[in-house]
Amino acid sequence: MKHFNDTTAEAIMTTTMISVFTHYATLLQPLVSFTAGLIAIISGLFAIRYYYLKSKK
Repeated sequence: MKHFNDTTAEAIMTTTMISVFTHYATLLQPLVSFTAGLIAIISGLFAIRYYYLKSKK
């Protein structure tokens, strides 16, 4: 049988977990942006290499 305090505790715990997730997502956002930028640069270099090699044939 659930009591009022059990439901309140679950709601507070859920709110806390969402807050923790949001906090760490905000902290990791610069790292994610940096990684995405590196991936974009690398894929651009591979595209340049691909079209350079295709134009030589």
